[in-house]
Amino acid sequence: MGWHEQRSRDRVQKNDYSDFEVNVQDLSRSMDFHNLGTKDVRRAQGCHIYADTPNFHAAVGDAGNDKQKQRKLIRAASVLRRIQGELLAEDDIGDIQRQSVRLHALNYKPYNDQAKRAKGAVIFAITHNTYVYDVYNQVFADVRDFESAVGIASGTSYIANIGRRGNRELISLGSCANLGAKVLGDGDTITITKDVYDDLPHCLQEHFMRSRVIAKTQTYQSKGLRWSTYPDLATELGVSFDEERWRKKTEEARDALPLSEIEITEVMVLIDVDTLTERNNKRTSALPIYADLDGFTRYVQEAEDDDAVVSLVRQFHMIRTELHTVFEDDYEGLVLQHQGDRIFGIVHMPCGNEKLSKRCQQATNVAIGLQSSMEHVLNEHLQDKKDIHLAVGIDLGKTLVSRLGKKGRRVVLCLGPNVTAAEQLQLQSGAQHIRISETVHGQLEDDDIKNQFKRDGDSYVAKKLTFPKLDEIKEENAAEAGTLGAAVERSRIQVTTAATSSTRPWRNSKPWLSE
Repeated sequence: MGWHEQRSRDRVQKNDYSDFEVNVQDLSRSMDFHNLGTKDVRRAQGCHIYADTPNFHAAVGDAGNDKQKQRKLIRAASVLRRIQGELLAEDDIGDIQRQSVRLHALNYKPYNDQAKRAKGAVIFAITHNTYVYDVYNQVFADVRDFESAVGIASGTSYIANIGRRGNRELISLGSCANLGAKVLGDGDTITITKDVYDDLPHCLQEHFMRSRVIAKTQTYQSKGLRWSTYPDLATELGVSFDEERWRKKTEEARDALPLSEIEITEVMVLIDVDTLTERNNKRTSALPIYADLDGFTRYVQEAEDDDAVVSLVRQFHMIRTELHTVFEDDYEGLVLQHQGDRIFGIVHMPCGNEKLSKRCQQATNVAIGLQSSMEHVLNEHLQDKKDIHLAVGIDLGKTLVSRLGKKGRRVVLCLGPNVTAAEQLQLQSGAQHIRISETVHGQLEDDDIKNQFKRDGDSYVAKKLTFPKLDEIKEENAAEAGTLGAAVERSRIQVTTAATSSTRPWRNSKPWLSE
């Protein structure tokens, strides 16, 4: 297949969601955002909580390509996810999404008391860090000790259920929903925004110190704040953390998943995500791709009424549908998760060591295709929202793909140092940028595309690179070299260059399109 502008236009015209019914309501006592329909959107006031394992990439590196060590890591991640769910349930906090080993939750109760929500969010953060350091790491002594960091931001966000493959996939839109992840610190820290800090009781405030300004927001951070270290604080807040109880739960969950029942197999065909479980995992050489919608969050935050929210949700569905289709239909990629306004997937076809260069070219083409649809097609349908663009990051390496959790609530787990690296490349990138690792750049064989990437530190960046732009560059180069040609095909004039005519004489000047 490959990206084709007219095909993209036809798809977006068909799937512009202009008549898609959207029901926006405030989240209330009688509503549960876990049971949202695909047309329902809930406006929620609350504290977004992100709990992450900052050194998880190091644990993945420890496992390397050793299957037994990978089994131990899968089991460890599976148990952590399960216990996190129980910790959230005990504190009556909503579980939004798991992004690999990162937890995203929302404390939206009580509905009319932000001070209590802030207090509850920080109490959960202390409990989570206490559990990881004082219980979990002792039970899982056969893997590297996990670090734990929590970030919390408060405000208004919109919760929607976009659905995928029949499974619920909650997303949250709004700056506070992203800010909680942005403020995450190093291990054994809790980082909160000023809004959260201001709502805390003095007994908690005194444990936080003024920290960095992130995304124009002042933050406060506490390090080493655990119930075991500050028992008097737990007493004052009425918190009882039963370490032995949680140790027993963790051991029971570990023993329920014997290493002998965790299967890891290499793949030579496109992975079927629906067949994956924590007992059935796939390993392959892959290129993780993160593509983030730069600029979309600001419009969500500035939405002043329900009509504006409805318009944004429709546009989000339109963008998501097109990007997903480019990834999986135009190219043989595999979308693993939509993380708010970011898409995450991998390219692992064609398989085989001898196909490495083709695989890298395929992943790079996916990125250019995503940028092409965004810049040349989708932006025409975004009305006055002309500064919404993509930032893409890509790396290469051995990748393990699994799904953890119960049926209908499973989360994709994609392990590999290259996964973390690809995310970092995307986070370093600005709007309309594609950033690839040096390894990926070295494998590219199409010089026209390769030359568009310029070294930037230890990676390579292409700015405003789309297939139509690449067409223009090829034609300009051919004109300068005197090798520009044209032919009539299906009553249309097709521009060709010497480089393409040698392989596809007088037919298709776009090598990213198959015949």
